[in-house]
Amino acid sequence: MLDAKEIQKHILALNEGDHVAQREAIHFLRHLEPQEWATAPLAVFHSVVGALQQQLRNGTKSPLVYREIATLLGNMGRRAKSVVPQLIELLQEGMPDSVREAAATALGNVGEEARGAVDRLIVLSDNHTALAMHAVRALGGIGCADQRVRSTLLGLWLSSNQSQNSQVQLAIALCKLQIDAKGLLGFLTKNLVASQDEAIRKSAAEGLASCNKEDLDVVPALLTAALGDKNEVVRQVAQAALDHLKLSNEEAVHLCSLQLANSSLAETALRRSGPLAITALIQALGKEKPATRVKAAQILGSLGELAAAAIPALTTALSHKDPDVRLAAAKSLWNINKNADVVVPVLVKLLEDKRPVDLEDGESRRRFFQTVIEALWRIGPPAKAAVPVLMDKTKDKNRLVSESAHNALRKIEPTAAK
Repeated sequence: MLDAKEIQKHILALNEGDHVAQREAIHFLRHLEPQEWATAPLAVFHSVVGALQQQLRNGTKSPLVYREIATLLGNMGRRAKSVVPQLIELLQEGMPDSVREAAATALGNVGEEARGAVDRLIVLSDNHTALAMHAVRALGGIGCADQRVRSTLLGLWLSSNQSQNSQVQLAIALCKLQIDAKGLLGFLTKNLVASQDEAIRKSAAEGLASCNKEDLDVVPALLTAALGDKNEVVRQVAQAALDHLKLSNEEAVHLCSLQLANSSLAETALRRSGPLAITALIQALGKEKPATRVKAAQILGSLGELAAAAIPALTTALSHKDPDVRLAAAKSLWNINKNADVVVPVLVKLLEDKRPVDLEDGESRRRFFQTVIEALWRIGPPAKAAVPVLMDKTKDKNRLVSESAHNALRKIEPTAAK
C-alpha cells in the first residue's frame, strides 16, 4: 500500500526540488508496482501524474530520466491517460530507442485511451528492430485493429525477418486484436508446451489468454502448462490465462475431452489432470468417434486404481463394434482392476476375429495383432485362456506376429512355447 506522506514528499521534490531531488523522486516512484498505483487515492494519483506531465513539458531531460518517467507512467496504466500527448512526443525521431521503447510500452499499458499514438506506432512497427516489437505490443494493448494496423501486423507476421521472441510478441498483438493469421495458434501453443525459453513460454501463455477458448489446442496448451510447466511463473501465467477465459480447471478439462480426437495436447493435458479428469473421460467414452473413446480409455488406464469409477463405462466399451475401442477398454480395465476373467476373453476374441482385408493393410493388421498379444504378455500367467489362440498365432504368415506370440507363450505358459 502506498505511503501517502512519502508520496507527497516526492511530489514536492518533482515540483520544487533541484535536478538531483527530482531524479531521486522519479527513481523512487518508478519502483512502485502497478498494483500499488491501481489502489492509490485519486487525489494522490493525479498529483503525481500532473508533476510528471510538467517534467515532460519542461524538456531538456537526459534520456535516462525520460525513460524512467515513461516506465513510471506505464506502471500507472490506464489512469495515466492525460499524459498520452507527452508520451507520443517521446516516440519522435531523435529520441534514443530506449526512451521510445519505454514510451511505446507505456502507451500500450494506457490502452484504448492512447489511440492517438496509433499512426506513430504503425511507422515504428515496420523497421525490424527491438523498437518495432515494442510498437507492435503497444498496438495490441491499445486495441486498435483498423485496416492499417491489420495490414501492418499481418505483413510482419508473414515476413521471415523476425526472431522467435519478436514473433511471439507479434502473435500476442494479433491475438489481442482478434486478427486471424495463418499458423498463429499453432505457433503459440507449440511454443507454450515445447520452447526451452521460459520467457517465450510465458509470453505464449499471455497471448493465448486473448484467443477463443473453443479453438483447437488453446485450452489444452494452457492447462498443460498450468499443471506441469517446470517454471512457477509460467504456471501462474497459464493459470491466469485460464482465469481470463473464465474457465475453472474442471471446465478446462471438459473442453480438453471434447478435443481428444483431434488434439494430442488435449491428451497430454488430461493425463496431467489426473483424477480431476476422470468424470470428463468417462463422458468421452460415450462419444461417437472411436478415436475419442480409444484415447479416453487409454488415459483412464494410465491412472490405474484411481480410475475405478470408470470400470462400468469401460466394461460397456468391451462390446463396442470397433475393435480398437474394445482393445483400449480391455487394456485399461486390466490396469485398473487386474480382472483377467473379464479382460482375457475380449483379447482372445480380438485375435480370433478376421479383420476386413479391404479395410486393413498388412501393416495395420500386424500392428493390431502385436498390440493385442503384448497386452496378453503383460497380463502373464492369468492369461492362460489365451494359450490356444496364441499357439495358432505362432504360425501366422507375418514373422513379427509369430515371434510376438512365441514371446507371450513363454511368459504365460512356458511349457506350451516349446
